[in-house]
Amino acid sequence: MKKVLKTLLMVALSLGTMSTAFAESAGQAGAYLKMGVGARALGMGSAFTALADDSTASFWNPAGLARLEKNEGSFMHADLSMDREYNFFNYAHLLKDKNGKSKGVVALSHVSFGVDGIPETRLATQHADKVTALNGTEPATNANGDYNPGDPVWIFGYFKDTEKNTFGSYARKLSDKFYGGVNVKYLKQELFTNSASTWGLDFGFLYESSEKTTLGLTFRDLAENLDWDTASGHSDRVPTTTTFGIAHKANDKLTLAADINKVQDMDAKLFAGAEWWVQDYAALRLGSHDGDLTLGASFKLDTWRFDYSYADETLGDAHRISASKQF
Repeated sequence: MKKVLKTLLMVALSLGTMSTAFAESAGQAGAYLKMGVGARALGMGSAFTALADDSTASFWNPAGLARLEKNEGSFMHADLSMDREYNFFNYAHLLKDKNGKSKGVVALSHVSFGVDGIPETRLATQHADKVTALNGTEPATNANGDYNPGDPVWIFGYFKDTEKNTFGSYARKLSDKFYGGVNVKYLKQELFTNSASTWGLDFGFLYESSEKTTLGLTFRDLAENLDWDTASGHSDRVPTTTTFGIAHKANDKLTLAADINKVQDMDAKLFAGAEWWVQDYAALRLGSHDGDLTLGASFKLDTWRFDYSYADETLGDAHRISASKQF
């Protein structure tokens, strides 16, 4: 027990000193795809690429699905700051032949992200006094669409930005210690009166280098361009994310993990985390998401596992709750 506590303390001190200088992905197309799913992984600072041993592996590393021993479903809900709402659910199913031999694992997952209460404003059609020439940049300050200098901007209504990602996964064991997986994805975004959509791919690989250490590699959001149904035909490119991870089981109760995450056109980020099963039914987690502190806990009840995570994020504290069940 003393060795475990000492290890956790050393991890905590290391995580607390990590740099926070790397840029955030906010503002990019499909930024919500970088937020992660499942309170378990998020409590470990999103260092889950090489661990990926539950049904949320479909998101983090689809190759990890091939190591599942039972069918499993997961669900997560989060009400975030600034009227943001984030949800995830999925189901992973083991494929077996008539002799009971594994033929791989398939999964179906859905992620939805939304920002509500966005005010609709418009450019004025003319000045209220109809004297000053309009240069086309003044906002409307009344319901008629006119601009009156000094008046507040008129809000005509509110709308929601909705982004969805639905994807199917397939994973299988490629050799004695090597696993592979793929996601086929359909992304859609609806903003005011317009929408955009695209298809995309994820690839993931896992290698069990020893009984205690696993390596993971993923390529996510490949060939994704959100094509808008506007007159201009504008397209937003979703940047590709490449992640390399390592997970090490220090003992029967403690697992340490770290990821190097590289989003296209951005600096690399370091994610790190620790998971300690205090009892067979309860766990605690600690992590660093590129310098932001994360904490987590789990409780098992029969075939259910309930997870909680906390993250100190730029836009405010984030609390996430998720649940998973084996079938």
